[in-house]
Amino acid sequence: MDKKVYEEFAESLVNAYKTPGAIVALNNQIYEKGFGYRDKENELPVTADTIFGIGSTTKSMTSIAILQLQEKGNLSVDDYIKAYIPEITFKGSDEITLHHLMTHTSGIPPLNTLFYANKRSMERDGSFDVQIKLGLPLEREQDSIDTYDEFIGYLNSLSFDLLDEPGKSFSYSNDGYALLGIIIERVSGLPYEHYIEKNIFTPLGMKSSFLDPNQLDEQAARQYDIDPTAETPAIKYSPEWWDAPVMWAAGYVKSTANDMLRYSDVFLNKSNGILTEESLTAMTAQYIEIEPGRYYGYGVMITPDFFGTTLIEHGGGIKGVTAHFAVLSEKNIAAICLTNIAGAPAESLLRGALQSEMDIAPDKKAAKYDDYTLSEADCKAITGVYKSNEGQTIKVYEKDKAIFVEIQGAQIPTQAVSSRAVTITMQGTDFLLQFKDGRLHFGFRQLLKSE
Repeated sequence: MDKKVYEEFAESLVNAYKTPGAIVALNNQIYEKGFGYRDKENELPVTADTIFGIGSTTKSMTSIAILQLQEKGNLSVDDYIKAYIPEITFKGSDEITLHHLMTHTSGIPPLNTLFYANKRSMERDGSFDVQIKLGLPLEREQDSIDTYDEFIGYLNSLSFDLLDEPGKSFSYSNDGYALLGIIIERVSGLPYEHYIEKNIFTPLGMKSSFLDPNQLDEQAARQYDIDPTAETPAIKYSPEWWDAPVMWAAGYVKSTANDMLRYSDVFLNKSNGILTEESLTAMTAQYIEIEPGRYYGYGVMITPDFFGTTLIEHGGGIKGVTAHFAVLSEKNIAAICLTNIAGAPAESLLRGALQSEMDIAPDKKAAKYDDYTLSEADCKAITGVYKSNEGQTIKVYEKDKAIFVEIQGAQIPTQAVSSRAVTITMQGTDFLLQFKDGRLHFGFRQLLKSE
């Protein structure tokens, strides 16, 4: 790795996106570097032992737990979820299996459940009202969702249709992984956090990894955020960690770079004792294509041709957290990037490090798209406002004979790559927007076009 070239690239990203602190580390002591501060106010440096949130990277751990229970004969990924959660009654739930939840192919649409599960901590930091001001479909009067019974009851109370027949199409669902957490508890007889600690953290020596925010100590990074409603948005320290125990299985693990590299043993070391080779093969299988050349397995994404090798990865983001974890198993390389603010360029920082180690320019794009000229009919077909009940509203519109996308007030130019797809650049990364049957597939979710 040419560290000088990589660090010039990384510093430019950290500065451009005003990231307070970040750590990038590769296994086998190939590379490790902290950028910025874990605590800006006191200028405390980031180290490989600084505790950050890992967000939805947690989902791979939840999938491992399900596969471990399958190895013991306690369940099958092909079982229907109602075998374990018989009180689920929402429309279409009879046909959903554990496999569907693990691959985000259940058909459950993006929902606002996560915000109500976080409501208590969001009210403490004032962000619940901010989300309402931003137009999220939330009700102040709705009670917080604090127990599994309340979570199941809320899902049953909603009036929604599945996006598709289970198994047919992909749309990322935190609710699906929360349901997996319930199944893990009911089948194992252990609280989710105790199961993960006993069967993943402890055997791998991940001594600084946990779920309960009460375990945070002086080694934890301070979390930062930006008030999007302020006239002059500025980064500020925001001490309240969002917490949603009913959603822990979807994205609430706290960890360190050192611990996450220990976690990579699951993917790199066949004698890791965490999963059998058969289960690991099942976990990293290419079940459904989510973007051209990119697939979803169980809690991980797989790109079979990442500059000639297979990339296994997953990211995560929530208030005060942007994280990305990746493994190049054929090259015995693992990498982690952890940051302490939402919207940081963690994926770009990590991929740049991997590419540098492979003697590839850190800013080279792995996915290549040809330019395409949209016809008038194409433009008419894709323009419109697309929404989800998870709070996303995306406006696609034509301006000066070009297509733009408006996301949270930001107007972003696009590059057309087919008659029904465009790309945009955010957080230092290119994102693909695909338009199919009156829906926008973006951020791994399906958003419906408003009438």
